[in-house]
Amino acid sequence: MSVRRLLSRPFTVAALALPLLASSTSGRALPRPIPGGPAGPSERGAAIAAAINAAINAVIERQSICVGSTVASAGELGDVLYYRSAPGERGEVSVGYYAFFSEERPWGNNWLTWTLLPALAVDLVYTHALLLGPGIQRVAYGKGDVEGFRILYRMDEAGRLAADHAVADRGDHGEVRLERSDLLSVDPARPTVYSRWWSHQLGGQGAGPDDLVYRRCYGAGAIRPLPPDVALDFRLDRRAAPARVVPAAALLGQPSPSRRGDAAAAGAIDQGLAFLPTVAL
Repeated sequence: MSVRRLLSRPFTVAALALPLLASSTSGRALPRPIPGGPAGPSERGAAIAAAINAAINAVIERQSICVGSTVASAGELGDVLYYRSAPGERGEVSVGYYAFFSEERPWGNNWLTWTLLPALAVDLVYTHALLLGPGIQRVAYGKGDVEGFRILYRMDEAGRLAADHAVADRGDHGEVRLERSDLLSVDPARPTVYSRWWSHQLGGQGAGPDDLVYRRCYGAGAIRPLPPDVALDFRLDRRAAPARVVPAAALLGQPSPSRRGDAAAAGAIDQGLAFLPTVAL
């Protein structure tokens, strides 16, 4: 029987076509993940990275950090020190801290107030236009006053974090590096950043334990991850730059893990650091 005669019979054609259709309809022959089955490599990696991040955040939030000043100035320091953290490629952890003040005004135990006219001029323009409306500071940066600093912690093979150095603003808004000795000059047990200016920048250096007019220390419960709504409300994408450890826009939302972050987490796993670290000053 010829092939042409065979294909001319409807029953034969159907018998040949059905297996082909069954194997190609809607991709049903392709493998499907089993619900609740083992996670794939990317899911496992994300879970491990999240566990490492949670462990590091836990110890960051227990590490006491102090904020102070050598001069009295206006503005109440907030009850919470917010932070963002980012892992490095060699096991270090960079933590950006945000300190909130109720206002930024020149009045206080400083030379602007002693001479009166400079403080009044600043208050009339920079802080409060004609003492009533919002001044340049509010229009340019947003409500309140937010000062930022970041501390780089080293992680050793035992999983301990030790403060290496910090970065903060000087009174002229230029960044200054604070060495470990600067951070521990006021209190050898707790890193302390402080201001020497009425405008609250936290890059002060050279002070001793008796030089601060106030100091507030934050610890467990008062050091918290920075919520995106707070970052947006206070426009932290354009202020407190020394605290920035992620791109400015990322402060306003929850960015997906970057490849660099995943690689850093994987490197920490390889180094045996995937366990709860402790603090060692």
